[in-house]
Amino acid sequence: MVDKGSKDWRKASNRRPSALGAMRTDPDPLEPPTMSRSRVQIAGAYAPGVLMTWEGGKGICRSVPIANLAKDLKPTTMELIFENLNDAVTNWRNRVTKVLPDALPELVLDIPFRDSKSGEARVQRSDFQMTNPDRVGYVPYPLLYRCGICGSTREFESVADQARQPLPRKCNGHEARWTQVDVVYAHWSGDIEPLSPFNYNFDPQTGAARQIRTCTCGSSSFKLRNTAPVFSEWRYVCEGCGETRSLKKANPEVLTRLQNQQNESGRQFQWIEVNMLPVSYRANSTFYVQRTSFIVFEDSAVVELMTPRRRDGLISRLAHIHNIPFAEPSDDLIRGSVEAEETRAGEWEEYETYLGMAQKAEKTGRTDAARRHRESADALREDWFANNIVERGKLGSPAVLQAIAVRDDWTQRYDPIRLTIQHDAFVREHIGQAMSRHAAVDVLNPDVALTDVVNDPTRKAKYQKTVGTLLGHLGFERLVLIRGLPICEFSFGYTRVSATPIYQREHNGQRVDMPVRLKAFDQLPVQGNKRPIYVTEQLNEALYFKLDEDRVKRWLDVNQIVDVPDKDIGRAYLERYEDFGPFLEAFKDREGSGGYPRTLPAYVYLLLHTLSHQMMHSLADTSGVDRDAIGEHIFPADLSFVIYRKGMTPDLGSISAMWRNYYETFLKRALDPRTLRCGSGSLCDARGGACPACIMVSEVNCIASNLLLSRAVLKGGKGPEWEPRTAPNLVGFLDPRLA
Repeated sequence: MVDKGSKDWRKASNRRPSALGAMRTDPDPLEPPTMSRSRVQIAGAYAPGVLMTWEGGKGICRSVPIANLAKDLKPTTMELIFENLNDAVTNWRNRVTKVLPDALPELVLDIPFRDSKSGEARVQRSDFQMTNPDRVGYVPYPLLYRCGICGSTREFESVADQARQPLPRKCNGHEARWTQVDVVYAHWSGDIEPLSPFNYNFDPQTGAARQIRTCTCGSSSFKLRNTAPVFSEWRYVCEGCGETRSLKKANPEVLTRLQNQQNESGRQFQWIEVNMLPVSYRANSTFYVQRTSFIVFEDSAVVELMTPRRRDGLISRLAHIHNIPFAEPSDDLIRGSVEAEETRAGEWEEYETYLGMAQKAEKTGRTDAARRHRESADALREDWFANNIVERGKLGSPAVLQAIAVRDDWTQRYDPIRLTIQHDAFVREHIGQAMSRHAAVDVLNPDVALTDVVNDPTRKAKYQKTVGTLLGHLGFERLVLIRGLPICEFSFGYTRVSATPIYQREHNGQRVDMPVRLKAFDQLPVQGNKRPIYVTEQLNEALYFKLDEDRVKRWLDVNQIVDVPDKDIGRAYLERYEDFGPFLEAFKDREGSGGYPRTLPAYVYLLLHTLSHQMMHSLADTSGVDRDAIGEHIFPADLSFVIYRKGMTPDLGSISAMWRNYYETFLKRALDPRTLRCGSGSLCDARGGACPACIMVSEVNCIASNLLLSRAVLKGGKGPEWEPRTAPNLVGFLDPRLA
């Protein structure tokens, strides 16, 4: 559906994005025509920057953002969006610099994603605006036309330019037949440009790239000869002298940057780093939207307890969750210590005032105000501890205290402290509270909506025995079906040529690594030049699994994991965890280089991750949900994981329908010896790993890039390759002897 705008958008300049994030002209103050599509389509396939056409193939356009503020986003959701965005941007930067340590920061991250001075990843909230993805604008692009009779070309700088000087009806003495050229130049720095015979050269006088817009004969008119089946054979032909030119064109900003870098540091660049690629506007390589998703929580503690000012609250919460002794100072002791300080005598009264205001705000439903007041109270309390006004509560685990002190340097997605706090909120909100409103159900105590055996005691007893036995064989203590798990998915930018941070360009038989630039969407036509983040929220079905801790302990013992505790594996996980790193380097192929020892954190995560993939495969096979539409979330210190339907399309109850009809098949499939073998023969069975033919899933869906994964964890056999060669074979978690 197209909405006819009342403003004359045709007289506005045609905004063409720069390869380095700046706009060539000021943002269009007029609204372009807009179209409505589904929220999922606009956040993905029609996101700003994509090239598209209408039904019937008439007219190529580029989508542009319009102001459409997303309302009613909860503060915790906003915090989690920026937390996940910062993690995604930082990870992008790290992945590029790991392969190309000398890559220029401005060719890796767009301006809103980096610090302009240091070049490090940085997300400034004021640069972005949460946007509702139900409308998007569009403008004609590229403004390059070719006559179908003689091949002569015409290009316009803007829509206004074309409005002033329309395409002529006559071309070289005949009736013209103009069509848009459907091929553009694309570069991995994020730029696209129309085809052109005019290349760029570096001008040492100005220190910038300069385009010469005439042929050596003085003519500026060219024909495009495009009958060849491949772009490498297309040619521009000068209408003045007949000189031919291939489709080679440098990206001007990249040329400028690399030439200046070469002049300053001596680092020699190759032209294949600079030259753009001619591609069809229909090709996937012209646009890859970048998006991520997370589980939504109501409890602001999942974010607030991660901040330095709430360290005291974090210690107290971890002690409660994992049964760690904790001697917390009483309020009377804290008050006495504070009031004994002459310069701080009034701070206790201020602290109580903040708490009282927070309680009053909570009673009246003003959650934002309550959060601000509680933050002020927590800041005062933390300041007393930090300045030794009062002694902080004593935690009965120095190792956990040390972990809290160093966790800022840990990779966020594997941080067990963060994940433990999230799991605590998950069980409380998405299981406990959800069960009270029938939005979640334990499969061993089903309701009538989950299975019709509820009203028949005999059938129900048989059902519970069957399910309980299968869960016991799988080592699960609990399995909960969640009917409405809130998932937030947001898209924040895009890339061109490649969807991943490194693009390998083949040239003369060699592959050269290129940094792919993460681009933010074009600026919104609002004050402050904010960039949109398209947010969609939806309730999706999910399955929550919790492992039997005694079974896990037996499995760790039989596989000779060092220092397995008699109880509280979660506490031991927190105490012994060492950062896995953003790329899980320690768990890649380590054979012949010493190997990685069998530690409790590595093996617990390995077990949970492998079981998660096994259940994802089983769910896909029995429910009809596409494997790439299933996400996972792992809570390692709590021996739990969640698999959920990722899509933002209508959820028709695929998982609950699967359970009603195929629950036994679903659980038995995970135990089937055939599903525990590698689909590529004995490859993974012999090496102790995993491959796309067996337990791997798409890297987009895998929380650990298909690492820390092994079939042998479940069925037994050779251990993973990152272990020493002398390590004994594994006993599988599904071995009946461990049941």
